Amino acid sequence: MERDPHRYLTSLLSPIDEAPAELASRLLYRFGSIGRIVQASDNELRQSASHGERWVEALLMIRRLVHDGVREELVRTRLGEDRSALFSYLLMTMKNLPEERMIAIFADAEAFVIAEEVIAEGGGSHVLITPRRILGRAMNLDARRILLAHNHPSGCAEPSSLDVEHTLVLCRQARELGMVIEDHLIIGQSKVVSMKDRGLV
Repeated sequence: MERDPHRYLTSLLSPIDEAPAELASRLLYRFGSIGRIVQASDNELRQSASHGERWVEALLMIRRLVHDGVREELVRTRLGEDRSALFSYLLMTMKNLPEERMIAIFADAEAFVIAEEVIAEGGGSHVLITPRRILGRAMNLDARRILLAHNHPSGCAEPSSLDVEHTLVLCRQARELGMVIEDHLIIGQSKVVSMKDRGLV
């Protein structure tokens, strides 16, 4: 059964604010949904706080703890070993972003994760993959496997022709350097599409 967003948010805020219902109304009015509140930047949330209110730092800390907890589980496994955890993490962190963002998850030859980094962001319709930046960073980290992921703010998780074209170029250049692009994942509003599963990479 679908939860009433105002009621749900009020319950979440009740331990950290004296007037949680009023705060919930204010946040929902400003951001439009709980998802957009979760994805709002630290500065955007701080700007939503009236003078003297302390709820925002508590909310930011809760958000960081949840994010770090999910990410910690992801890093403990080999790259792509737990796809459901990976997809859940990507949906949680990227599905409501207002602009495109691309991340790269770098792993060693045995597929153990070394780092996760934002590679590019900005632009409402397309974010440019830059092979030099991605592969240069992989070389700096001594990574041999790379998983790419980026969101589509439209909510549609279908890869575009540009997504496929740029990924194929990157795959070719990675092979020449002894690296492998494991997959390129597209994050929509409710699902993640794997280019590898589609036979596109």
